[in-house]
Amino acid sequence: MAILIIETFILTAIAVGAGILVGVLVKQWFGRRTVGSERLAEVMAAAEAAEADMSDDREKAEQQAPSLEATEPETAAPATSGDVPVAAPSVAEALTGPAAEVSAGLDRIAAADRLGERPPALPGPRPGGADDLRRIRGIGPQNATRLNALGIYHLDQIAAWTPAEARWVGAYLAFPGRIEREDWIGQAKALASGDGDGTAEF
Repeated sequence: MAILIIETFILTAIAVGAGILVGVLVKQWFGRRTVGSERLAEVMAAAEAAEADMSDDREKAEQQAPSLEATEPETAAPATSGDVPVAAPSVAEALTGPAAEVSAGLDRIAAADRLGERPPALPGPRPGGADDLRRIRGIGPQNATRLNALGIYHLDQIAAWTPAEARWVGAYLAFPGRIEREDWIGQAKALASGDGDGTAEF
């Protein structure tokens, strides 16, 4: 009887010890799995936040990009390619043809405004037609066209320019100092009064 009690006690102790050991192992195994799951959840949340930020950046870029459909539908390119965000084109890259010329003209005007004062302009030539501004030495066909686009059609307009206005036009035409060196104002005064032919040295 005593042996039976001893054997029962030993078996009970072994069972309790085995249960404790199994419980510790199970707790450690499930505990590691829980920590890993939490880390995986954190990584997934970070990835979702990054994707949301990229989506917001793409929407902002699309809103800030110029609308090309109204101006140049043939050359308009999609803002994105698949799921990869593409940087919005700058205005200088996006505009072509006449639109690019307008953009460049606005840039020249902004630069000229920092250096001088824009001369008075006319909405169109006076009755009788515009003067041939190419009679002034230094004004070629391209500069004559640009001056006409500024509302400068007549020699007496150039003759009336102030130094600040001459600086403005020189900066706009991307020839700073050229008007003064070639004395466009003096040439225009002589031509407007009938004293010059545009080829004499002034």
